[in-house]
Amino acid sequence: MSWKIAALLAFGAGAAAALTASATTLVPAMPPWSEAPTVADMAAAYPARAKAENISGHVELTCEIGPNDRPRDCSTVIEKPGNYGFGAAARKLAEQMKVGQSGSYYHQNVFIPVTFDKAVLAGAPTVTKPAWASMPTAQDFQATFPKTENGVNDVRVVLGCTVGHDGALGGCAVNEEDPAGQGYGAGALALAAKFKVGPWSMDGEPTVGARINLPIRYELTPVKQ
Repeated sequence: MSWKIAALLAFGAGAAAALTASATTLVPAMPPWSEAPTVADMAAAYPARAKAENISGHVELTCEIGPNDRPRDCSTVIEKPGNYGFGAAARKLAEQMKVGQSGSYYHQNVFIPVTFDKAVLAGAPTVTKPAWASMPTAQDFQATFPKTENGVNDVRVVLGCTVGHDGALGGCAVNEEDPAGQGYGAGALALAAKFKVGPWSMDGEPTVGARINLPIRYELTPVKQ
């Protein structure tokens, strides 16, 4: 018997991507950043008072993209909580960002979310809404999926990885595997090199140096011969 495999990557309702044999759908960030602050950069820029009180914050900026593809003339639209210096810190961090498509956003106003998660102070933030730069194809999933006919038609694996400076996932390990012991975790690990994360998440967090939990679900459907 042959099987059709659908592999699903879920990061919440707003950031899910599905891969099937016929199509691959990515959920990109807007605009597509090629450079952005790292976890270490955000920790260094964290406002002193907020750091002392162990407080998280969120800022939303609007900026114009200049001729060097970097944000300029940024204004703070939202700053929560106020009076902690998150707005000024966010504007400073925005100077390190650069749009990946050279010239395509020149003179355009863009929205930049900046989330200050206190977990960066401990060097242990987790990205929950990544902007994918590249992902495995349906063929990649099929090539790494164990070739078994054991009656299993719903498989879930969660990998835990660290995002490197080029957006690649490293140090991956199997955090969850259901059913276990049948090679599905190893198959998912073989896919890790095919993933690449953009430097800034969809909700405004640095990804380089952060952890990411990568849930992969396989749905197997018998194909009639």
